[in-house]
Amino acid sequence: MGSTVLMLVLMGAAFYFLLIRPQQKRAKKQAEMTNALAPGARVMLSSGVFGTIRHLGDRQAIIEIAPGIEMTVVKQAIVKTLTPEDDEFEYADDAAEPDHIEREADEVDEAAEPNPFENIQPSDFNDPRLTDAPADPPSDDVPGQNTQK
Repeated sequence: MGSTVLMLVLMGAAFYFLLIRPQQKRAKKQAEMTNALAPGARVMLSSGVFGTIRHLGDRQAIIEIAPGIEMTVVKQAIVKTLTPEDDEFEYADDAAEPDHIEREADEVDEAAEPNPFENIQPSDFNDPRLTDAPADPPSDDVPGQNTQK
C-alpha cells in the first residue's frame, strides 16, 4: 500500500516538473515580452512574418511588414522580439535607389510617348446625347397603336 502511494506522489511530482512548470515559465516569459513591447521594435509573428511595430493598443498592434505595408494583429500573435542578429535583411524607408535603376527610369521617361490621359477635363465625361442631339418634335402618335388611315 505504501509503495502505491509513493509511486503516485513520484508520478505527480514528475508530471509537475516535466510538464506544468516549464509551461508556466514559458507563459510568464511570453507575458513579460508582450508587456515590454514598444513602437519601433522588430518582432516575429506566430506565422513567421517579420515586421516593425508602428502602433500598440491594449489588445492589438499595427505591424509594418514592408515599407508602406501595415497589418493589424492581436498582441498574442507576437512571439519574439528580434535582435539585430536575428534579421537577415535590412529595410530602410529612405534607402536610395541603385544608380542603374535611376538611369533606366530616365531613359524610359525620355523615350515614352506622351500620356493621352494627362489633359482630361471633367467636361470630357458629359453625355454627348444630352448636349449635341436635336430635340425630337413632339408626336401625336401613341406607341403601340396603328396610325394608318
